[in-house]
Order: sequence, then C-alpha cells, then structure tokens
Amino acid sequence: MRLTASHGWQYDFERGQVARAEPMPDWLLGVRAAAAGFAGLPAEALVQALLTRYDPGAGIGWHRDRPVFEHVVGVSIGAPATLRFRRRTADGFDRFALPLTAGGTYHLTGEARWAWEHGIAPMAETRWSITFRSLTARFAREVGLA
Repeated sequence: MRLTASHGWQYDFERGQVARAEPMPDWLLGVRAAAAGFAGLPAEALVQALLTRYDPGAGIGWHRDRPVFEHVVGVSIGAPATLRFRRRTADGFDRFALPLTAGGTYHLTGEARWAWEHGIAPMAETRWSITFRSLTARFAREVGLA
C-alpha cells in the first residue's frame, strides 16, 4: 500500500545494507535546498531522498531510520497525516503525536532521532512524502565521502 523510490542512497532489504541509488533528479534539488534550509543544514549534506506514496489505509509502523543516516528531514505532501513518536520507559512507553499538514516539514535530530521510534498512522486519503537524510560521519568515512 506504499510505493517508494530512492535517490542518492537506498536501503536494500534483501541484502540488509545501504547501497548507492540513482542520483537525485534536477527537479528534486530545489526541494532539497528548501528542506536543508528548514533544518539549518547545507543542501549537499542531504545525500539521500526517499519518495513515498501512501495509498488509502497505508501508514508505516514503528521504527528508527537506519543508523547510517544522521539527520532526517521530511516534507509531507497531500492529505494530512499524524507522525507518532514513542520511547520505551520502565512502565511502558512515553508517546506523543505531531500533525503533518500538506507542505509541512519536520527535522529529526538528536534525541528525537536516536531515542524515539516514529511511525505514520494509517490515512484515509492518498499522501506523498519526501524524506531527505544525511549520512553519519562514520558511514561517510567508510564509503570514502569524508
């Protein structure tokens, strides 16, 4: 119920690793620049883009983005959505939700990126998102980019 396309880097679920993907198309570079400006990052730092179409009834379960990625900057397009967060505690979970409007942007960094899981609640209408990610310094060194 989701359709995805990756640019720059992609996660290969069959091999369980991150691999290079097709470069970002020119039309995506302006969106990347705006997302980077929102996050206070240089546009060139956002080296991965994941484009996702969520069909009615689709969401995405609890997860943390792959540890090779550092900053996560998302742009929500189309129907509103709810970005949910949870963090395990001794008694269960702390939870909160962030409403995402069309054109809304979010930036996961620091504790929100590393200590909390996030997911998208299923939606009744079609929604699209563009998620940009930077690489951790360690992974960038491993692949010869730093």
